Amino acid sequence: MKTKNIKNFSTINQAERFAKKNIRKGTFDWLQAGAEDGFTRDKNINDLENLKILPKVLKGIRNTKISINIFGLNISSPLILAPMGHQTQFHSRGEVETAMAFNDKSRIAFFSTQGRMSLNDIRKKNKNAIIGWEIFPFGDKNWIEKEIKDAEKLKCFSICFCLDANVRSHRYQDREIIYDARKFGKRTNPISPNPKYALNYDWSFISWVKKKTSLPVILKGLISHDDIFEAVKRGVDGVWISNHGGRMFNSGISSIEVLRELSKFNKRKTKILIDGGVRKGSDIIKYLCAGADLVGIGRPPIYGLINNGNKGVKRVFEILESELVTAMKNAGFKNLAEMKKNRLKF
Repeated sequence: MKTKNIKNFSTINQAERFAKKNIRKGTFDWLQAGAEDGFTRDKNINDLENLKILPKVLKGIRNTKISINIFGLNISSPLILAPMGHQTQFHSRGEVETAMAFNDKSRIAFFSTQGRMSLNDIRKKNKNAIIGWEIFPFGDKNWIEKEIKDAEKLKCFSICFCLDANVRSHRYQDREIIYDARKFGKRTNPISPNPKYALNYDWSFISWVKKKTSLPVILKGLISHDDIFEAVKRGVDGVWISNHGGRMFNSGISSIEVLRELSKFNKRKTKILIDGGVRKGSDIIKYLCAGADLVGIGRPPIYGLINNGNKGVKRVFEILESELVTAMKNAGFKNLAEMKKNRLKF
């Protein structure tokens, strides 16, 4: 049964409540689920909640700016769409519909080889969208090179590799109701050849990738500081601190925990992307103050997609960006450059 005024949500929490009532239980539980009992998923949110921001006054904040130039792109804010798979179970047009929210070329959106709609279909309907293509290394190097070349041909701004999802995790929340997302929604994106290939690659794989493309290369799913610095040593353009929304490995380590402890990092050359637990504008400030350049959101845009298609996705970004600007003014930040670690209280 659909909720009245399902399209007119005003907060992310309300969007979540509406989405829960507007879709089958199994699908919503799949979206919400974390690895095993969801401890790491919840820790992403709780650790952000427990981090404090030190406000300052009389900072001349009349003209607050959140736009940013990164990877050679001028975008309206540091908030980006993190890739989420199997989107046609949430909306009949899946990723094609989601991408329509980004066709004004003002924000960055990532889609992946684990999505249901092909990159070609996404691009065909969204010629102006700024798209990053995330590749799960679920095939041999010939297949991966083809994915890279397709991304170049279809004018993606970067190549991203998901490195923290080697095998399907045990998620109690969706296993207990015996829900398999792969059985719901159509597909135009071919299934990747074989996930077992991901188990064979080592760090030499990244050096090989760097030789195959001139596009910025981003590695997603990095939690260990050793892995982050190895990625930098291999010359990647971006490191994406992420635990997959707590969906793949129940490590108990939150994204903000990794970022706030990261020191001696030369971010002038390597950009820091991060996701995990963002539900409010002040959450974005915390990530930026801790050192992130771009902040990704995954579940909230899907709430918007369920409620009102691409307009719902866009609404989620508008809400969070409005909250970000308001929080910046009340905390005394004129722009993103003023967000420093000394404004956080641990």
